[in-house]
Amino acid sequence: MSESGRNELDVETLVKRGNQPGAMSYRNSIHILTATLLVVGLGASARLTLPMFALSCVLLFVWGFFYFYGSTKRVDFSHGVQLAWLFALSLVWIVMVPIVPVSIYLLFPLFFLYLQVMPDVRGIIAVVGATAVAVASQYSVGLTFGGVMGPLVSAIVTVAIDYAFRTLWRVNNEKQQLIDQLIETRSQLAVTERNAGIAEERQRIAHEIHDTVAQGLSSIQMLLHVSEQEILAAEMEEKSKDAIVKKMRLARQTASDNLSEARAMIAALQPAALSKTSLEGALHRVTEPLLGINFVISVDGEVRQLPMKTEATLLRIAQGAIGNVAKHSEAKNCHVTLTYEDTEVRLDVVDDGVGFEPSEISSTPAGLGHIGLSALHQRAVELHGEVIVESAYGQGTAVSAALPVEPPTDPEVGSPTSGHGEFSAELDN
Repeated sequence: MSESGRNELDVETLVKRGNQPGAMSYRNSIHILTATLLVVGLGASARLTLPMFALSCVLLFVWGFFYFYGSTKRVDFSHGVQLAWLFALSLVWIVMVPIVPVSIYLLFPLFFLYLQVMPDVRGIIAVVGATAVAVASQYSVGLTFGGVMGPLVSAIVTVAIDYAFRTLWRVNNEKQQLIDQLIETRSQLAVTERNAGIAEERQRIAHEIHDTVAQGLSSIQMLLHVSEQEILAAEMEEKSKDAIVKKMRLARQTASDNLSEARAMIAALQPAALSKTSLEGALHRVTEPLLGINFVISVDGEVRQLPMKTEATLLRIAQGAIGNVAKHSEAKNCHVTLTYEDTEVRLDVVDDGVGFEPSEISSTPAGLGHIGLSALHQRAVELHGEVIVESAYGQGTAVSAALPVEPPTDPEVGSPTSGHGEFSAELDN
């Protein structure tokens, strides 16, 4: 296990963070147990001769000082210093056991320290080794069943307690991460929904302007033009004819000016990227700010003007898919393809990133993980289209969106009756 992994599992670090249930009580309980054992050791040493009593007092004091000082400062120690501190404690304990037999019970705090400083297989090995030393130290006075089972049961109980607390803290951390992610996702979803609502309302207003004001002004302009030609061809006095034509031309000019203003309003209400360039150009503008990924944008089929809502939806889907590539994929390359067909237009976003399992994402509660996928599907469904996501771990991701469109019409027969392409043509008349 790496040093960062050890520090993450370290009990003192968890206590210092202050968000682990029972961590403070866990640490204080070990300290109280240790202090009690040291006092018991001093009491038991009182039966020894004066020189041995003095030696046992020194050893107990040294061990206790090392323990409490190191426990207070250990979080700030490097891992190497912690290992050196733990080795010194173990060495003093080994020297102390033959002199103060009751100090064998200091195994308890040593076991916990082994598992805290080395929360991996090394900690278990250290516990086994210390247990063996405790059992072997009793060989000179004769091994008993209690003398063997005492250290052994202590080791098993300590490992079980440490495992239980670590499991509790790990579950708590996972729940906290889910809560944090949920809060972040809710904020992102709120922003996304607000932006989607703004964009939808802008498009609705643009359609209303196109279908009412702009169409009406265009019709007025055409009727005035026809009426002007009829008046010029009619048999009337030139003076009266000129006065009428002058007023009609002024009305045509006013209608033309208003058409230009309506055209500017519709352009301003379109998505920012589309208002300044074509759909292909808008895709380039979306990928330009994203560094570190090689984006390749290509167009297949005969490029033609699409209804404004279709172009806006494709752009929003592209922004979501490309945003997922930049945020989640760790890809080096991404190919974006815009394909024009007779009855549909398709957008494909393919990357060479780490990929994921779509079934896992679909089973994740709404709001967690790739939150953009449901939004992409919803946008396509609103225009009777579909979004297909294909991915696997280590094999990249492909997002394909298909939206139905009306087939291109022969110019001699007429153009489709919907979309801002027709409106652009009207304005040029």
